[in-house]
Amino acid sequence: MRDLAELRSVPAARGRPVEAFEKHRWQTARSASRFVARFVRLAVAAALAAGPLFPPVALGAWPSNARVLVLSAYPTEGAKLVAAAAPVTEVGVFNGRTFFAGNIAGKNVVMGLTGIGLVNADATTRAVLAYLEESNLRVKAIVFSGVAGSSYNIGDVVVPDHWTDDLEHSAPPYPPYRVDSFLYSIARRLTGNVALDPNLHAEDYACTGLRSDLSTPIRVEDPELRINRGDEGHSSDPYGGRAVPCVTPGGDLLGCEACGAPLAPSVGGDPSAFADPNFFLELFQSFAPGAGGSAAVQDMETAAVARVATEKRIPFIVFRGVSDGRGDPLMLPPIPYLQFVVYQQVAADNAAAATLAFLAAW
Repeated sequence: MRDLAELRSVPAARGRPVEAFEKHRWQTARSASRFVARFVRLAVAAALAAGPLFPPVALGAWPSNARVLVLSAYPTEGAKLVAAAAPVTEVGVFNGRTFFAGNIAGKNVVMGLTGIGLVNADATTRAVLAYLEESNLRVKAIVFSGVAGSSYNIGDVVVPDHWTDDLEHSAPPYPPYRVDSFLYSIARRLTGNVALDPNLHAEDYACTGLRSDLSTPIRVEDPELRINRGDEGHSSDPYGGRAVPCVTPGGDLLGCEACGAPLAPSVGGDPSAFADPNFFLELFQSFAPGAGGSAAVQDMETAAVARVATEKRIPFIVFRGVSDGRGDPLMLPPIPYLQFVVYQQVAADNAAAATLAFLAAW
């Protein structure tokens, strides 16, 4: 039989291997943690060094030949877009209008004016798309930015989810032309997050593309980005199938390129329309809200572009700033074209601001 002292010494003797094991495990864990830390530091250093070689995933998914076609109808509408894409280079002349290549928010864009009216919008869009296809450039989407008459307030920007027209089509596609659902979902996330200008600035009648920091005392009600499902856009042709020509230099309305764009050699369309005494009356009246029925927005170009996009299965979306609508701070008399003259620049600039925010969010 063991004595008491011997029995008391047994647990202590048995504990020594346990202590040795625990010490070994702690040393192993510490070595492993040091190795992991060293590995993480090396990985971070390698990632930082390789960073410029790997663009963001969203842009990396775009092939090098991908382009966004950015369209407007007349020079004032395209001014802020061309400025945002600078420096731009000339791509070519299509239906008398000069197009340019540039970059907006990391996306390669081709941009230009369709010209006023459905006839021009159809002809110009088809011509530039044919050129881009021949050049092996893939159009990811068509984005239109411009002004319109609307049941919403002056200065608001409206993004309908479908477009119609008042033409008779003998072949498909037929209206309504649906805005791409993915692009529309991106635009919806912008609601409340785009700064739209309520102030009327001095008009850029010289079509320089520059905007004065000084504003007039005129201010519209705080503009909003209106993206409501079910809103319809409607395009009409007040010119009876005639094309509205452009001239260079043609000022902020009838020019062949956006205000502020590099001036190209003299181009333009058939000027015979100017000889018709009714032409300017029709031109001016066409900017007033038209007979679009229940449409939230009425213009003269979008449906033609939307039809071509639908035909060629190219996603499209449209941002229209309200130049003729409710909330007129001057309470102008209901004379056709009058609201357009006064508010078209703020409407165009707000549409451009929403378009640029969309391209940045995409």
